[in-house]
Formats: sequence, structure tokens, C-alpha cells
Amino acid sequence: MKKGRKFYASLLLFAAALCPLSGNPDFGTGPAKAAEATVSVPRKLLATVKSGYVKLNWTKTAGADHYFIYRKAGSGSYKKLATVKGTVTSWIDRTAPGGGKFTYAVSAVKNGKVSKRKTVTKTLASRPVQPKLSALTYSNNALKLTWQKSANATGYLIYRKVSGGKFVQVTKTPLNASVLSYTDYTVQKNKTYSYTVQAVAAGVRSTYSKTGLTRTCPEYRSIENTASSYSIEADVKLAGTGSGYHAKLVACTATSATSFGIQYDKYGIPPYTDKTAFIVENVKSNNPGDQDYSRPRLAARNKTYHLMLTIRKNGLCEFYVDGVRVGYAINKKLANQNDIALRIEGSARLNGDSVSASFSNIRIKKNEKYDAERSWNTYDFTTNTGIKANTSRFETARAVTIKGKVNGLTKDQDWDSAYDKVSGIIQFW
Repeated sequence: MKKGRKFYASLLLFAAALCPLSGNPDFGTGPAKAAEATVSVPRKLLATVKSGYVKLNWTKTAGADHYFIYRKAGSGSYKKLATVKGTVTSWIDRTAPGGGKFTYAVSAVKNGKVSKRKTVTKTLASRPVQPKLSALTYSNNALKLTWQKSANATGYLIYRKVSGGKFVQVTKTPLNASVLSYTDYTVQKNKTYSYTVQAVAAGVRSTYSKTGLTRTCPEYRSIENTASSYSIEADVKLAGTGSGYHAKLVACTATSATSFGIQYDKYGIPPYTDKTAFIVENVKSNNPGDQDYSRPRLAARNKTYHLMLTIRKNGLCEFYVDGVRVGYAINKKLANQNDIALRIEGSARLNGDSVSASFSNIRIKKNEKYDAERSWNTYDFTTNTGIKANTSRFETARAVTIKGKVNGLTKDQDWDSAYDKVSGIIQFW
């Protein structure tokens, strides 16, 4: 047995001489293993200073499992900010205190080994003062937030939360530093909204109110709760046949008018060709070219919508669908008027085209006064003998229908060239 052990030991010594430990990685401790323990430093580290944040980018380190990200102010000590996956090669810092030079560093981590740091230094602006919120007001189905100017700010970011949720940034980019208000037209009735503001500058952000200002939106806009000098509202449904027909609410004087309603138009401008849409016509005067048209959005035939048209003293005309403002226009000829006529209208384009316009729950406000109990009179201004207005249910149900088929036009006339000959019109007084 002793002789056998000596022979086996001799074989091991012979094998070691042929294959030294220092040159064979299978034996675990040679120079090749030491090379594996060296982790490459991330290359091409760039820091881009934006309004409100600093963005870091670097080149991927082969085999990296993670990256450590650090920041230090001036000659101070590094603070570890984040650990990101090895597949990530960018990171955004929104927490820098600002006010001087800051150095960012990135290290690669591989198999538990950490590389040396790659660094880049940038000068960041002084941190803006937290904006002081002034007011959150509700008007015309919109919430308006106002705040005071913040020292050192170059812009502002707006955050919103809905009914007790979390704050979410609603401005993709900062508002200009001269802007000290934000109006949100997307709010909905019976929902509660909170808003807060954060000031930004080069690479930095201010603190912000964690509670913000909060307000609940009331029921949809109606003649009772919408500021105006003149208003008309109704439940409106449009049907018809042919190339074009509409049902409208109208406010007018002898020389100017604005109207809002539902229109089907086979020849409408794209993308409204052969479609039904809500339509606004703003007639600034009877002169050619003084008529503006807009279509806030698509609508549907044979469907009832609650429409409202309002006129303010300054000539601001506003248009609502189901309690939500969908557009506005300015008509100075309707400003400061004491006798604006309020009408409903049903029209069609050509001989043979028909319209069926139904108006119910009609309500009217004149000279800043709305009286729910007032009994209004009607006057029939219908201009086409083929169209008839029926007011028999107006006293009992505040309902009017305008129906019929256009006739009497020449072959060259339509509702553009002979508008005064194609309508059924009821005026209230």
C-alpha cells in the first residue's frame, strides 16, 4: 500500500509539471480568472440639462447585470441615487437641489463586482421657490387654477388628481414662466379634482403643495348656472332627407347673428363630407366674407341632444352640448345689445330636400334675466312654403317642430345663395 501511494503522488507531480496551475483556468486561481473579475467602466457618459431634470445616457457595458448611479454636489461626497438593470442605458434625475456644479457617476456591476465610476459634471440652476397657489375656480364647465410667480422659475408643471387618486402630471412640457394660470376643459360633472403646481429651472424642480387646491364640479351647464346676457337652450333632434338639412338655435340682430345646431351636409368640407356634425355659424355682418363656420365635433341624426347657445355682454358666444362647452366665437356686433332676437330654425338645402327638426324643453333668457315661469310668445318667420312650424305644444311642453320639404327655389339656388328662402323659423318674444 505504501508503494502504491508513492506511485500515485509521483503521477500528480508529473501532471502538475506538464500543466502548471497558473496556466490552466480549470484550476481556478490563475490570471485568466483575475481578468474576469475586472468590470469595464461605462463609456460615453453624457448629462443633458433640461428644464426640470437632468438626463443621463451612457454606452452599455458588456455583460453588466446592473448599474449604480451617484450624484455629488461640488467637492462633497457621492450619494447613491438608483440601481438600474444592465439593459438600461439612460436615467432621469428630477431631485437635484441645484444651485451650482453637480457631478454624476455611473458604475457597472457584473457578477457582484463593481467597476470604477464614469463621471460627468454639470452646472444646475438655483432651485425655484415652491409656487403659492391662489385659487381654483369653476366656470363654463372648466376649472381654472391660478398661482403666484415663483422666484428662479423658468416654467411650471401642472399636476392633477381625480376624486382622491394620485397626482398625475397633465402638462407634457412646462408652461412658460409668464403663464400663471391653467384651465382644464376636460372636467366632468360631479367629480372632485385637485391641482398643484411645481416650478422648474435648468435641471431642477421646486417642491410643491402635497394637497393642492380641490373643487367638485357641479351639474352640467344650464341656463340657470351659466353667466350670460342672452341664452337659449333646448333638447334638439334632427332628421331629414336629401343633400343637406339642419336644426339650430339662433341669436340675431338686423345685421349680425350667431347660431348653433346639428347639420347633415352631403357636401360638407372634409372630414365632415356626407356626415352629421354640430355646427356654429358666426355672422359678423351681412357683408360678403363676414361669416365664419366651425364644426366642434360629429353628431348623429335621430338622436336628441341638449344644446345651449349663450351671449355675454362683451360679445362672447358660447356653445354647449349636454352641459359641456364645445366651442365659442366672438361677435362684437352682439356686444352690449338690448334687443337680441332668440330663435329656433329648421332648414334644408335644395328643392326636394326635407327637414324634420324637433325642439323641446325650450328655455330662454334675455337681458340677464331668466324667469322659469315666464310664458313666452312666438312669432312665425318661416320663409319656405314647403316647411311648416308647429307651436301648438309650446305652452304646455315648451316644444316646437319644424318639418317639411323645400320648394320654390330656382335651379341655381340653394341655402347658401338663397338662405332667406329655405327655412322654418320661430322667434320668441
